[in-house]
Amino acid sequence: MKAFFKRITGTRRETVTPAPAAATAAAECVCGEKQQCKILIVCKGQEFSRGIADYAVDMACKTRSSLVALNIDESGRDFDGFRSQAERNIEYFNAKAADAGLTFRHEIQQGDENAIVARMHEKDPSFRYVMDDSAAVCKNRSSIPVYTRATLRAK
Repeated sequence: MKAFFKRITGTRRETVTPAPAAATAAAECVCGEKQQCKILIVCKGQEFSRGIADYAVDMACKTRSSLVALNIDESGRDFDGFRSQAERNIEYFNAKAADAGLTFRHEIQQGDENAIVARMHEKDPSFRYVMDDSAAVCKNRSSIPVYTRATLRAK
């Protein structure tokens, strides 16, 4: 037992050497590498908030993921108008992802959110996270709901 404690206390006295610059750079966002998983960002409106765009890009860099932004029109009224407005409003999100060197795709669909997310996950199982940017869910914008693959709302 004494030998065990000596070994533990002996390692505490050793100095910590900083990681080389190459290792530090590898730990940062290296977006040129192959991206294996995807993050789905869902918005029930025509425009994503800047907060979710910033958070999603940051998370995608850290997890080396690509981004899929999804605008959902659940109302069923004037889908063409909804589509054109959503396409105009995606500029900030698209520019932010491009600046980070991330793969970014924007989709606009009409229907029930749970059914659309389930269908997308069924077609492409590489979705690892789902973020919700619904105004009703993110009223105070201090927290952003993120679902993992295991807790997807898809049934």
